[in-house]
Amino acid sequence: MSRWDLMQSFVQVVDAGSFSAAAERMQVSKSLLSKNVARLERHLGTQLLVRTTRRLNPTDAGAALFQKCERLFNDLEEAEQSVLSLDVKPRGHLRVVCTDVLGEQYVARAAAAMCALHPQLKVDVHVTMRTVDLVAEGYDLAIRYGELTDSSLKARKVYELPHVVCASPEYFAKHGRPETIEDLRQHNCIVATFDPCTTWHFKVDGRDIPIDLQGNWRSNSGSALVTAAAEGVGICRLPLLYVRDFLNSGRLIAVLEEFRSDPLPVWMVYPNARYVPAKVRFFIDYFCDNIERLAQL
Repeated sequence: MSRWDLMQSFVQVVDAGSFSAAAERMQVSKSLLSKNVARLERHLGTQLLVRTTRRLNPTDAGAALFQKCERLFNDLEEAEQSVLSLDVKPRGHLRVVCTDVLGEQYVARAAAAMCALHPQLKVDVHVTMRTVDLVAEGYDLAIRYGELTDSSLKARKVYELPHVVCASPEYFAKHGRPETIEDLRQHNCIVATFDPCTTWHFKVDGRDIPIDLQGNWRSNSGSALVTAAAEGVGICRLPLLYVRDFLNSGRLIAVLEEFRSDPLPVWMVYPNARYVPAKVRFFIDYFCDNIERLAQL
C-alpha cells in the first residue's frame, strides 16, 4: 500500500473524528483504517493520534501532518476536476481569515450562502486582528486593507471602505463639535490599536493628512471602540461598517465630513500558485458580486 493511501486514511480518520465514522464514509473496514494509520506512524517514526475510550485527537505532529495533507488532497481533487470538467464546482475545505466586523458580517454571510449553494464545500471563517501567514498557517484566503506589501500573494480588490469620524450627541453637547482637524487635539479621541485605524487620515485640498491623536480609551476591537463612543467616552474614527447602524439610529453623529479621506481599499489575497482552486475563485467572485447586498443585510 502506498504512502498516499496511508495518508488518505489518516486524513479521513481525523476529519471524521473516529475510525468508525471514517470507515463508514470510505466504505472500508475499521480494522483496515487502524492498520493504515499504524503503518503510517511506523513509517514516520512518530505517534499521530491519541486514542482514548471517548475521543480521538491528533498529536502535535498529527495536527501538522493533517493540515498539510488535507490541503494536498483538496488541491489534488480540484486539479482532477478542472481537467475532467470545464464546469468545475467548488468543493473541499476553504479556510478564510479576516478581521472582526467584516468577518462576522460580510464574510460570514458570503460563507453561509456559498455552503447553501455548494453543499460539497466546507468553510472555516477565522476571525483575528493578527496578520496571518497564509501559506505557513494553511489558509486559502485572507482579507487585507490598504497598501499591499506581500508580493508573494495574489490579490483582488473586493471593496472600498469609507471611514467616519463620529461621537455621541451627549459627548458633543458637553464638549462641543470639532470644526477643523486641529480641533481634534482638544478632544478625547478614542484610539484603535490595530492597523490601519491607529493613525487618523483626512483629505485637505486633495492631499492626505495623517494625524496621531490621544485619548484615555484604547482598544484593539472596533466593536468595543464603537460601544465606548456611543456611551459618550469620546470621538472615534472607524470604517463605516462599524458605525452605520449607530449613525442611522442617531446614537452617533458624524463630523468633519468635508475632510473625509479616500475610502480604504479592501483586498482578498491568496497564495500565488499556477492553479487557483475553484473554491477560492468561486468565493471571491460571489463576494464581489454580492458585497453591496451583503452590506445592507
